[in-house]
Amino acid sequence: TPDLMRKIDAWIGPVLCFLLSIRRTILEKLMPRKKGALQSVKRILMVKPAEMGSTILMYSMLKRAQNLWPGLEIHFLVFSENVAAVNMLGIIPQENIHTLRTDSFKNFVSDSLVNLFKVRRLKFDLAMDLEFFSRASAVLTELSGAKSTCGFSRFTMEGLYRGNLLSHPVQYNPHIHTAQTFYSMIEAVRQPADQIPLVKSQIPRLEQLQTPDFIAQEKEKEEVRALLEKANSKALKAEKLIIINANSSELVPLRRWALQNYIKLGQELVKKYNSIIVLTGVASEKSESEEVMEKIGCENVANLVGKTTLRQLLVLYSLCDLMITNDSGPSHFASVTDLPVVTLFGPETPKLYSALGNNRIALTAGLACSPCVSSYNHRASPCNNNVCMKKISVDQVLSACKKLLSA
Repeated sequence: TPDLMRKIDAWIGPVLCFLLSIRRTILEKLMPRKKGALQSVKRILMVKPAEMGSTILMYSMLKRAQNLWPGLEIHFLVFSENVAAVNMLGIIPQENIHTLRTDSFKNFVSDSLVNLFKVRRLKFDLAMDLEFFSRASAVLTELSGAKSTCGFSRFTMEGLYRGNLLSHPVQYNPHIHTAQTFYSMIEAVRQPADQIPLVKSQIPRLEQLQTPDFIAQEKEKEEVRALLEKANSKALKAEKLIIINANSSELVPLRRWALQNYIKLGQELVKKYNSIIVLTGVASEKSESEEVMEKIGCENVANLVGKTTLRQLLVLYSLCDLMITNDSGPSHFASVTDLPVVTLFGPETPKLYSALGNNRIALTAGLACSPCVSSYNHRASPCNNNVCMKKISVDQVLSACKKLLSA
């Protein structure tokens, strides 16, 4: 579970980082790593185990790296459940994705050892730790055997100890968007050593950053249309197909908007736009989806919860008119299509985590306590009452929907 993983990271992680820092100090005297500006990188390892949504935000960073170092070979070290997001980037060969199972601590340790032996044999020029302050990713990056390593360091901040493991430590900037943060890390390894920890270079504006392009084949569209028609025989005749994605990952359950709000929203959207509501989510949310379907009206809903692959979900996005979702992976997945999206933010902020692209509206209540989830608390908020989500009204969301549908 996310809580168990946080506890392991918090208690075992600092000890491992301390021991590896001693090891690193000795190794630096014997075999110093390349520091300062890296002129040539032929093979790079991206250590990004978690969070499918933020993986999509890495796209501009990866394209920048490819432009700087022609012929660059990019590899990913990820949790097995994150492979689909890496595939969505469309630029990483399957054989370059190295996976870690998280269904048990034993499997995680076993896969970590197997993959570390594998990546060490590949002799990477650079390994980048793309988790903000995770000790597990810091350990994996250090043990990858890469000639240089880059990631976030606490420097003068209290807590967040991850040892002294990086050849290119970068100070995390909580005031720029996550996509810009990732982009800045490529710039960091190109600057003189005396400019660390701050990346003293311009970064692109959000509207200049790229997202992957998803192109659905006609055969794929027909398959998804068939799924829609099977779920509701009227779906393909509706004036509007509107997706409601009421789920949020177990990592931050505070991000959920009340199910009753989604039900009321769906009822209003059916009345106003003669629409069919398409429900999406994972199989474990089947019971919640059935409640939503029953209360909106079975004749007005196409329930696809647990019935699509990620690829089919992207095809679905290309066929629909709008999506309303909690702050979660689907808002970022939709950025590879033209689907307009309303995203509801509470414990996190759209200033850092909003999806890229056009036709996006991010709603937030703007409470003094929000955002309470950040890289500094490992996304473990003490909050037990997400008023920040409860303050977002159905009328506010309807207004945002109207704006995007009229556009």
